[in-house]
Amino acid sequence: MGNLQFTALQYNAASPDSYRGDSTTRPPAALVRYLSVATASAVLLLILSSSSVSAQSLDSLRTLLRENNPELRALAYDYRAALSISPQLRQLPDLEIGGGVSILPVETRLGPQRARVMVTQMLPWPGTLAAMSALADARAQPILEQAAAMQLDLLFQLESNYYQLVAAENKIVALDTSLTLYASLRSIALSRIENGRGSSVDVYRLELRTNATRRQIEELRAEQALAWSDIEQLVNQELPRIVVLPTDSPDRVLPTEPRFDDHPLVRIFALQEFVSRRTISLSYMEARPGIAVGVDYIATGKRTDAEPPGNGRDAILPRVMVRFPLSGGKYRAKRDEESLRIQAIAARRTSVTTQLTTALEKAAIARQDAADRLRYLDEQRTTISAALTIARAEYANSRRPFDELLQLQNEYVDLLIQSIEAQRTLFTQAAVIDRYLPRR
Repeated sequence: MGNLQFTALQYNAASPDSYRGDSTTRPPAALVRYLSVATASAVLLLILSSSSVSAQSLDSLRTLLRENNPELRALAYDYRAALSISPQLRQLPDLEIGGGVSILPVETRLGPQRARVMVTQMLPWPGTLAAMSALADARAQPILEQAAAMQLDLLFQLESNYYQLVAAENKIVALDTSLTLYASLRSIALSRIENGRGSSVDVYRLELRTNATRRQIEELRAEQALAWSDIEQLVNQELPRIVVLPTDSPDRVLPTEPRFDDHPLVRIFALQEFVSRRTISLSYMEARPGIAVGVDYIATGKRTDAEPPGNGRDAILPRVMVRFPLSGGKYRAKRDEESLRIQAIAARRTSVTTQLTTALEKAAIARQDAADRLRYLDEQRTTISAALTIARAEYANSRRPFDELLQLQNEYVDLLIQSIEAQRTLFTQAAVIDRYLPRR
């Protein structure tokens, strides 16, 4: 099961010379020429290869998504904004400057103290600023894992929509081939009517089936338009709406016991736990004394009633202050909060790992079921193809009712559509596996 191309389904039609009866009942050349769906597939591939210059392959769409998706770009800006917090926290607290004017100056030996200017600088406990900066950097790192997890989800959406596009295109080719076959059968039915060996009801029934098939094609075109809209939203730009068949394979090797240590949804918990431990370390530093240094400048007026030495001399008063946390309850509560958060993180990690394991198991089951269904459908198509060859020859020679031929034809087309859908399931489940066991 390689590229997502609908399986080459041969009708195994007999050559025109193998039919018996007069020449009017012999199938037209168009019937034999279009009996092979594989031929239509080859034509489609030729058309697509010639237009691939202006089309977007799946790999190029993945690149566009990584570069242009607005949600990923927003997270990139969030990360850069979070990194800018660290330099802010490495700085000392703001310098405090205050002053005042004495309305009733205090008289001193050297004169009245008329004004005062105070400058104070708080100095946290050594290492506190570095710890705050490191904590800010640690809080920024989970954003990267969040972006990586979102990218995997967006890539899965992109691939799912693209595989739906390819499957719809393959179905349209199959239905177009069916329209050609219905037209050929209509020619045979009209010839039989002219010879008085058929009924006009056969022509009407073919017309009904033709109209129903055309309506199916219209629905598939609408389905493709919706998928293209989703893809253009993911890559954030308009695209040439030309389907290019993917060249990758849906085959994936699943480990017996998959590990998710490298998955961003799991890595993020280790970073969150690291943040909590950093917060606990910082709380110990914040509970230690803080120091403040400063200086006061006092403007002193001159005495008029005496002339002491240094009359009117201004005063400079250095200061040192120590802040003592009298109650450590809030710091202990903060450490208890982070300890509980670490336990919650461990529980969530277990839950996410279980979910990832379950999702992979479901993907493996769905993939195996699709592969088994595809093999079954191949066998059924082979059988119906042989029956169709006989039924067409007998109908052309008036030895087979039209109802049986049309029913076989419809069943064959339905099996073909189911085969295409089974192949789409194989590729979609491969995308699910890549989502939870990233290989890009």
